[in-house]
Amino acid sequence: MKTFNDNAIGALEFTVTWEKDGIKHEEWFLGRKFNATNDIFPRGMREALEGKTEGESVSFTYEPRLCIPRHKEKLVRDLPLDRLRPKTRYGQPIVPRLGRFYPQGHINGILDVYPDTLTPFRLIGLSDERFVADCNHPLALIPVTIEARIQYLEDRDTGTYGSLTHWRETTCDWGPGMQTMHEGHPTDFFHPDFFQRDDMTIEQTPPPPMDAKAYENIALLHQRHISPDMRVLNVANDRHTHVDGMYDAMLFTQIFEYHPAPIEALQDMATHLKPGGAVLIAFSNHYDERRAIKGWTELHAFERMGLILEYLRQAGLDTNAGTYSRRNDWRDKTEPDFLAKKGVSDPVFMVYGYKQS
Repeated sequence: MKTFNDNAIGALEFTVTWEKDGIKHEEWFLGRKFNATNDIFPRGMREALEGKTEGESVSFTYEPRLCIPRHKEKLVRDLPLDRLRPKTRYGQPIVPRLGRFYPQGHINGILDVYPDTLTPFRLIGLSDERFVADCNHPLALIPVTIEARIQYLEDRDTGTYGSLTHWRETTCDWGPGMQTMHEGHPTDFFHPDFFQRDDMTIEQTPPPPMDAKAYENIALLHQRHISPDMRVLNVANDRHTHVDGMYDAMLFTQIFEYHPAPIEALQDMATHLKPGGAVLIAFSNHYDERRAIKGWTELHAFERMGLILEYLRQAGLDTNAGTYSRRNDWRDKTEPDFLAKKGVSDPVFMVYGYKQS
């Protein structure tokens, strides 16, 4: 039986969970090729994995500073507004909004930060002349639990040790934490053109499909909240689904990328949801930019989960709310774009909430 050791390679499933403002979050990330000798693991994890076999896992809870880089006041910068670039690299104007995240490369004149630096900062203060950029990690002040489960193991067939992966950075940077509010204040997502679309013919053409594994992952997440005895309304790719009577749960897939009045739609649908009923909203980064609302295209994928949470909050459906994300999973080799996507499945994001009982 193969075990985790210096001579093994394979895949690890990392699950990162945390809670903020009473909302639960879970990020699942597939580490496709670990190298036990070279890779950097969160504190204590490498040692705990030693001798473990396929299917076994280890889990650690890390207080702030023990895993995520510690919060530093010097990384909260109060700057003149003219230090913020007026346009993105795509030529679109930057309209700063409180609570939003932007690449640090959009700030001019910061030491060791270059125009193409994508590491995010959060805009936490704004006036007519200045802005405050929090360049700390979005999870810097939040305890996180990280589980590593061994998906498969095999013997390394070469004497060299290959490249190095820093697994905390890979799983926790570039997204997780960006779906949360800042100090309990709702993010200022909405501007006058937020719900505008370039193409208003959404009813005529379905959105581009995700790959089979992505839909399978959505179904697995649905199963956490629904059971066979429940009456479920599944609104997938078509927001004109017939509604009849009362439901225990409502599932929305690839809907709100395009919807020009999502809060009103959720409020209307909630009249057909039983008290305590669940609302589950799923999407990917795979969508039709021509028909998506403008605001959706402006947001990072993890910020979009924050947007959906705001929809649920304003619709009164945010009881026991939470988010899921699943990234870097295997894509089926039979998929026509397997090679183009390098065997990687479309990422899946889901936001859930409940109607108050």
